[in-house]
Amino acid sequence: MKATKKKLSFSKQNRLKKIEAGNIIILLRSYTLEQWLRAIRKLNIEYDKNNELIRAKPEFLVVGADLALKVARNNENNNLPTEQECYALFNAEINLSEGRQSLIKVFGIGGTSFLAAWQNRFHYTPANMVGRMLVLYEAYNEKLLEFLGVSIEDMYLILMLISGMYQNEHKYYFKKEDLILEGSEYLSEEKISNFLNSFSITQKEYQEVSKSEKIYEKSFGRFKFLIRYPIIETSDDKYTIPVYEQLLDTLSNNLYFTLLENYAKIGSKDSKTFMDEFGLVLENYVLDLARERFKRNQLVDANKIVRKNSELRCEAVIIHKKQALAIEVKKMYFRRDDIDNMDKVNIDKLLKNHIVKAFKQIENTLSYIRYKSNYGLIVIPDIMIGLEAIKSYIVEKYKDEAQFNSNTFLCTLSFYEALMANDDDAIFEILETTKSRDFSEGTDIIMVMLSMKDANPSIQFANSLLVNKRDELLKKAVPSKYIEQ
Repeated sequence: MKATKKKLSFSKQNRLKKIEAGNIIILLRSYTLEQWLRAIRKLNIEYDKNNELIRAKPEFLVVGADLALKVARNNENNNLPTEQECYALFNAEINLSEGRQSLIKVFGIGGTSFLAAWQNRFHYTPANMVGRMLVLYEAYNEKLLEFLGVSIEDMYLILMLISGMYQNEHKYYFKKEDLILEGSEYLSEEKISNFLNSFSITQKEYQEVSKSEKIYEKSFGRFKFLIRYPIIETSDDKYTIPVYEQLLDTLSNNLYFTLLENYAKIGSKDSKTFMDEFGLVLENYVLDLARERFKRNQLVDANKIVRKNSELRCEAVIIHKKQALAIEVKKMYFRRDDIDNMDKVNIDKLLKNHIVKAFKQIENTLSYIRYKSNYGLIVIPDIMIGLEAIKSYIVEKYKDEAQFNSNTFLCTLSFYEALMANDDDAIFEILETTKSRDFSEGTDIIMVMLSMKDANPSIQFANSLLVNKRDELLKKAVPSKYIEQ
C-alpha cells in the first residue's frame, strides 16, 4: 500500500518559500537588466514566429520582465539568461504569489481555471484591438491630447510604425529618432516624445513607482507596472518593448485606466463623471457591433420588452429565426490591480453588484420571450477574463439570488468583438455549441470558436467594422506612395 504523503507544516512551507524567493533574487541579480530584457524579447520573437511555443507565452514573459525591472543589477554575465532561467521566474510567480495561493480555497475548483484564463489574457484578434482604439475612444481625442499630448489617431499610427519597424522586423531595440517622420502631422518629434513620455519608463522609475505601492523585490503575484509602461528606456536613448502584446494591450484594454488616472488628478468628481459617461460609450460600442451584423428590426431595445419600470431588464435583445440573444454590458467599477492582487473582498463586491445583477437582468428580460432557444451575453472588460472560469463559485455563493441559466455566458469585450465578426446564423451556432459544452471543456466563447474553426473554416475572428476603421485611417494618414509599396 502506497504511503500517504505527509503534508508539510506551515512553518516549513514558509521556510521553503523564503529559500526559493532568495534563490530567485540571486538568479535575477546574476544578469544585467538589459540581458534579462534581451532574453525575454528573444522568447517574444520566437512566440511571434510560432505561437504554439507555450514556454514563450507573452503572459509568462510579462512576469519575467516585471521581476527583472524590480531586481536586476549591473552584474553582467558572459551569456544571456537561458530559457529555463526565464521560465523559473514564472514558476516563482506561481509558487511564491502573495495573493493567488488560496485560489482554490477562495473560488473552489474554478480557481485553477481562473488562473489558466488569466494566463490567456492576450488571446485576442490584433486587428480588432487596434480598431477598438479608434472606435471606442474616438470621443476622448481632445482629452487624450490634453492629458498625454497625443490623440488616439496619433497613438494608433505610432503603434503601426512600431509594429512594422520593430515587431515585424524582430528587433531588440529602437531609438526615438527611428519613429520620427519629417513633415508628418502624426509622427512629428513632439508627438513621438509625448508618446514615449506617456508609455515608457526607466528601471529606476519602475522601482520607485512599485515601491510607492508597497511592491518590493520579493513581492510576487502583485500588480505589474509593465501593464502601464510597456516600453522600457534602457540607455543612450535606447528603448525596448520586451513583450509586444503588452503594448497592444496597454493601448487598447488599459487606455481606460490611463484616462481614469488623469481624470482623477483633476478631482474625484471628474473621475466619477468619466466612469459614468464611459459606461454609456461602452454600451453604445457593444450595440453598434451588433447593429453592424443584424438588421435594424432584429435588435430590440429591452425597454420595449420589459414595460414595468420597477423590473430589471438588459440593454437589448437580438431576434433571429425565433431565437433570442439578450445582451447586458457591464463596465464595472473596480481598481486595475484588484484582479492581479486577488482582492477577494472587492471581487465579491463586484460579483454581487454587477455580475449577479446582470444574470437577473437577462433572466427577467428573456422571461417575456417565448422562443425555444434563448441566450444571454454579459459583456465585461477584458481584464475580467477569468470570471467565466469561476462561474461555479458565483452560482454557489449567490444561488438564492438568480437562476444562473446555462444559456447565459460571461463574455469579454475581445471575445464579443470576435463573435460579432460572424454572420447571424454562425453567431447562434457558436452560442448553441458553447451551451452544450461541458465546463471541463472550457466555456469561453473564443475557445469554442477556435475549436469550431477546424470543422468550419467560415468562422471569423476579425471584425469588419473595426478593420475598416483601421484601414480608413491608414489611407487618410499615410502617403499613398507608402501604401502602394
